Amino acid sequence: MVEFDAWNFLYPGTWVIFVVIGIPVYTAILGWFFGKPRELDKSLMALTYLVGFIISMWVGLYVLTQIIGVVFPMAR
Repeated sequence: MVEFDAWNFLYPGTWVIFVVIGIPVYTAILGWFFGKPRELDKSLMALTYLVGFIISMWVGLYVLTQIIGVVFPMAR
């Protein structure tokens, strides 16, 4: 029988990133759409900026990783 241990796939860093750091972000997004005054166009604009910022960070990190891989190739 296989034992189930949550720490085998939910490491403490995962909790810190998605719960402790994420709660203010989740609250802000919910506030944009469910708060008063409710302005859908500004909420969508803010969400677009947030998603665009996150995508630009991921793409930038990917490009930087590729550059580092070319400059410092793996030792064989």
